[in-house]
Amino acid sequence: MPPWRRILPATRWRVLVFLVSCLAVGAAVGILWAVFASRPGYVVADDLGASLNERGIAEIFAADALFSVLLAAVGVGVGVAGWLVFHRWGWWVCLITVITAGLAGLVAWQVGLLVTPSNFAERLASAVSGDVVAVDLQLHAKAALLVAPFTAITPVMLLAAFWPESKDMAAIADTGMDEPEQA
Repeated sequence: MPPWRRILPATRWRVLVFLVSCLAVGAAVGILWAVFASRPGYVVADDLGASLNERGIAEIFAADALFSVLLAAVGVGVGVAGWLVFHRWGWWVCLITVITAGLAGLVAWQVGLLVTPSNFAERLASAVSGDVVAVDLQLHAKAALLVAPFTAITPVMLLAAFWPESKDMAAIADTGMDEPEQA
């Protein structure tokens, strides 16, 4: 047995690898959000007043919509992967996938904010007439952070309802026993 496997039991390694993998996916999604989110800009006028048109206001909230769509994809992926890895663990699969998807969403949010400039006030103050100053990337709808956990539990529930039972679980259901018999 390799030395790194002696530190933690196999079940804890499985949870740790799943958690780290999902957090890495969350970080990648945060970078995708930062790259593809449309950030409109304020136009500085001759009197140094700044204005944003209606389309720009709509684009501010388009970043929230993009974040929600990306987290929905993360949630479904975490839910399916969580089911495939932990479906024999009973109700723990629900807890692990929901918590992991929520953490992946938080990581995506924070990474997205870290890789974009966040000094809008300073950039606007130093702008001259005619400059277009892009707004900072922000998540205005904090409820979007709940998209990943909700979409993660959906495949778990569907797979729990429609996935064929293993022979051991079917034997338990048929005999009324609490545990499968040991041969």
